[in-house]
This record gives sequence, C-alpha cells and structure tokens, in this order.
Amino acid sequence: MKIGIDAGHGKDGDPGAIGPCGTKEADITQALALQLGNFILALGQEAFLCDRSLYASERAVQASKEGCEILLSLHCNAGGSQAQGIEAWFAHGNEEGKRLASSILGILISETGAVSRGVKDDADWRPASDPKWTGGMGVLRYFSGPAVLLEFLFISNPVEEKLLASPDFQQKCAHAIALGTLDFINSWRKGSGENGGSRSGSAEGDSGEGKDCSGGSPDSGNSPSSPYPDLFPDLSPPLWEGKARKMVLTLHDRGIVTGYEDGTFRPDQPLTRLEAASLIYRALISLGKLPPLE
Repeated sequence: MKIGIDAGHGKDGDPGAIGPCGTKEADITQALALQLGNFILALGQEAFLCDRSLYASERAVQASKEGCEILLSLHCNAGGSQAQGIEAWFAHGNEEGKRLASSILGILISETGAVSRGVKDDADWRPASDPKWTGGMGVLRYFSGPAVLLEFLFISNPVEEKLLASPDFQQKCAHAIALGTLDFINSWRKGSGENGGSRSGSAEGDSGEGKDCSGGSPDSGNSPSSPYPDLFPDLSPPLWEGKARKMVLTLHDRGIVTGYEDGTFRPDQPLTRLEAASLIYRALISLGKLPPLE
C-alpha cells in the first residue's frame, strides 16, 4: 500500500510555529517525515513524500494523483508555554480517517508517554486568522481516502520543544506512527476481504518461549477483526477488567511478547532470567535501539 507523507509547512520557507529556543516546526516535521518514510518502507509498504513547494490542499491532491491510499500530515502544536500533548485530526465524516487517527494516536501515546489530547473532528477546527471558518483542514478534505493530521506536542512549551528537537524522540514518534498505520492497514484490509498479512518479527536467539507470531491491534482477541481470536486461551478476557489481554496482545503484536508452542501464554508462570533478557532485548528492538538477531 502506498502512503503519502506530508511534512507540514516549508512552502516558500514557511517555518511554521517557532519555539522559545528557536526550533522551527518545518524542520521538525521534515525530520519526522524522512524517518517515517524509512520505517514505512521497512514494514513492507510504499512511502511518498509530498512536495513542500505546494500548499497543504495541493499536497493532498498530489498524494491522490500519485496513488496514495493513506495520507499522514505531520505538524507541531503551538499555544501557551504550559500546553502539552499530542492530538490527531480527521476530516469530518471520514470514518476510516477517524479509525486511522485513533490507531496511530494510541500507539504514539503508549510509546512516548505523552499526554493524549484525543482524536478530533476537523469540523471543530478554526484557524487563528479566521475564527468563523467552517471548511475544515484542506490537507484532510482534499484527500478522498483515510487521512490524519498529527499535532506532535507543543513547540511553544520549552520542555516539549526540547523533546521535539531530540533525534531519539523523533525516531520514537516515527516508529509509533508507522506501527499505528500498519495496524490500521491490517484491520482495513481484513474488513474489505483482502489478505493484508501481518507484521513479523524474529525471535531467534531468545529463550525458546515459542514461535513469534505477530500482527493485529491493541484490541486483538476481543474484536471480530482480530487475526488470532483464539490466541492465548488461558489468558482470561475479564482479567484486570479486560486490560490484561489487550496489553499482552499489543505487546505480542509488536514482537515483544511471545507465547508457547501450544499457543498458551501461562500468565501465572514466572520468568526465567533468560526469558527476562529475551523480553528486554525484543523491547529494545521494537524501539530501534538494537538490531534483530540474525
């Protein structure tokens, strides 16, 4: 699947918002877009970077003409010096866009620990220059498929500005967006009857807990779209008010947690030291800190 990536701002040198320490939004979004494109390619999808010489709505049209089926628009928020968090916008009435926004935001918050400002309908958006505006966001409205505009933290907040300028944080965000997008693609294809496949990860050299299957979404195992509704039958759905199963399946989907050869999870069985080391190693692989074992 071809995914369009819009690095917000940049047209005619437009810097976007500028932080108190001089960080430019356009520089952050460009760095994020390049890393995101690499992660998308690594996950087996196609990536297309929109032309920054175009206006936002023109970039959406360009992505459509290039055959992109999904569009991701990257921005930094601005406001008060204490404002914080990440939010995801979708075009009013675009239900697939709303699901895409929810999928990406969930993993972004999980991986970065940032404050979630929620998924938002662009019918409620008003540009500062025109508080009476009702036309939504052009980059979302001019793209017919699922599209999301992500506002990464507040560049106006000195603490969040520092995070945004950090290459490690940028990589973490780009990785989370790619995973959230792939989760959406897998469920989208499954819903339309296509063979969307699933993410795969290597567990070679680990403690031998079992085969490392992966794929699905944070709600895997509790919804009709789950690729493996019968996975870990010994992990009770009501445990911890249902959060235990969702947590384990999400980590399994990322290639961090594996089960045993018989398909069980054995939630009450303690870890060995080697199993713990394997778990930590796979978590670091997921964060891009270590390479997969050959």
